[in-house]
Amino acid sequence: MKIGLLFFIPLFAQAAENSLAFIVKIQDRSMSVESPEKKKNQFTVIIENQSLSTQIGKFMVKEKNLKFISVESGHSETVEIENKTADSVVFMPVSPAFQEVELLFGKKAYEIPSKE
Repeated sequence: MKIGLLFFIPLFAQAAENSLAFIVKIQDRSMSVESPEKKKNQFTVIIENQSLSTQIGKFMVKEKNLKFISVESGHSETVEIENKTADSVVFMPVSPAFQEVELLFGKKAYEIPSKE
């Protein structure tokens, strides 16, 4: 019984950690997002690049660039974002170009298909 509990504790810790950060998973033809439940002015975004190419992107609020990021294929990067405005933060893949992703709090998990 103790062994079973020890196995589940890391899973609960990971689930709790994930609920505090956005997780953006980039595949070759789509992106998926897991979002935290509560809106915060300062939050973490984890970009997981599951595509075959290096991804270069930027975080924006309206027309203002907040941060730029480059993530190699098969790797992930963590970014701290501060947004004190009422507007949503958008992650925009620059190279290769892809549809932008609005980071929405409280939406749990959602997918962004490629523009056809």
